Amino acid sequence: MKLYNLLYILLCIPTDVACSRNVDDMLLSYITMENQPTSLLAPELCWPLHHKTSFTRLLNGVGVNVAYTMRPSRKEQYLHHITILADFSCSSASDLVLQSDEHGFFMSPYRWIFINLHQQSPNATILDKLNILIDSNVVVVQKVDDTKYVFHEVYKIAKDYQVIKNLRAVWRAVNDTEKRNEQTTSSIHVNLTPGNNSVSVNSKTNGEIEDLFYSTPLSCRRRNLRGHSLTMVNVITDSNETKNHMHDRLFLHHDSISKMSYMVVRICFEMMNASENLLFTNTWGYRDKHGNWQGLIDHLLKKKADLGTLTIFTKERTEHIDYIAMVGSTAVRFVFREPPLAYVSNIFTLPFSGAVWFAILICVLGCALFLYITSKWEATMGSHPLQLDGSWADVLILIIGAVLQQGCTLEPRFTAGRCVTLLLFISLTILYAAYSANIVVLLRAPSPSVRSLQDLLSSPLKLGASDFEYNRYFFRQLNDPTRKSIYDKKIAPKGKKPNFYNMTEGVEKIRQGLFAFHMELNPGYRLIQETYQEDEKCDLVEIDYINEIDPWLPGQKRSPYKDLFKVK
Repeated sequence: MKLYNLLYILLCIPTDVACSRNVDDMLLSYITMENQPTSLLAPELCWPLHHKTSFTRLLNGVGVNVAYTMRPSRKEQYLHHITILADFSCSSASDLVLQSDEHGFFMSPYRWIFINLHQQSPNATILDKLNILIDSNVVVVQKVDDTKYVFHEVYKIAKDYQVIKNLRAVWRAVNDTEKRNEQTTSSIHVNLTPGNNSVSVNSKTNGEIEDLFYSTPLSCRRRNLRGHSLTMVNVITDSNETKNHMHDRLFLHHDSISKMSYMVVRICFEMMNASENLLFTNTWGYRDKHGNWQGLIDHLLKKKADLGTLTIFTKERTEHIDYIAMVGSTAVRFVFREPPLAYVSNIFTLPFSGAVWFAILICVLGCALFLYITSKWEATMGSHPLQLDGSWADVLILIIGAVLQQGCTLEPRFTAGRCVTLLLFISLTILYAAYSANIVVLLRAPSPSVRSLQDLLSSPLKLGASDFEYNRYFFRQLNDPTRKSIYDKKIAPKGKKPNFYNMTEGVEKIRQGLFAFHMELNPGYRLIQETYQEDEKCDLVEIDYINEIDPWLPGQKRSPYKDLFKVK
């Protein structure tokens, strides 16, 4: 036994970490405490081979894979599994972390553990040079004594800020006597008293670790930006006066989507203790003929802004920006008053259903047959100048007169024929009254027939759109047959001026009828509320042209503040 201890001490001379048998237990306790799928990478680790082997075996026992080289080909969906271990006592640690910083390995979702057992280690000062921003998950382990280690989370609010340290966890070893005499057990104690949200994990073999931020997400632990300035770019399309009314409720129908976005983001900034900086542009951002982005997207790509006005999803944009959250509901759709039924249908066939028309025909033919039979019989009983002569011609003249609510000089002379004639005239009079009443109603009724883009294309409605760049962009981009026909035939027919109008003019054309206007709903309906009579609001209909989901707040791609914005 003494010989084994002597050999162990001799092998541990190259590094102080390997000399401490508690380091392995401490690292194992922290990794298991996080309770996340983990693959540990330990490149440039200067531990002896036998120590690496025992450490690997220890972590494999709890389902943690270990590798001692970087694997950049790792699939992106598994990046959140990776934890990188670096020991500041190793001479190559500084090169490792600097190269990792250049390749963005300190950004989310990577996790880091730095072992810094010596306060005077020259590599410890390298933290000030790293881009360990607010989304970085970097923990520095420091030794208090041989049986106690502390874990500090380190991060910066921005690149040029000082490093902030928060106590993350405390690990304490169990003595050798307990390891030999006690059965291997583990227990968890959770303390959730007000102001103290911590959990202690006790193990007879691996020691005790106290998690000071039990179940608290990383973004919730770093919500104080200490006055750091965040920039929002706002899209202004209606009036330059909007810049002066972002904070009040004046001119609400001007750039309403920008004002709504700003008011929500302003509250978010206040909750994060961040100061605001506003930029303005006149377009959401589309590629020009050279392939360069413009407007809002350009500001986010060049990192001039952190957030922007609510933006519609497009496939091209998702490759360059992140969509943070949906902070308000709006849409861009065709809005129109239902056209009168007489403009889109033949109202003279609509009062009765096909079955009723068929029943009326059967009734009239039945009466005609009975009149023919009775007139034949009356002709055999005698003749009279005003009597039906028993021919189909006389019966037809009588039937036509009854249908047209007119009389006839010829009529039956006996009871049987007169009963049939009376029944015919009463039935047709009732049907005529019902038909006339239905016609009057249908003349004033709106048509429910325009409910799809194909209906809109086939209808007599004229079409127009609000004069915004996003309308011109989407009308040109959507190339399925129906949408292309709508644009080519009704929005921008060849040889004619395209039907793009300002919001006031378009809403007025809707009120006049037989006009569908493609507009943003929030400012459009506010203008309708101010200018329409109550009865003019009842027959408004919407049809979606773009088929978009509600717009989301855009932010920089992989911004360090992304999770903070989502939580807030």
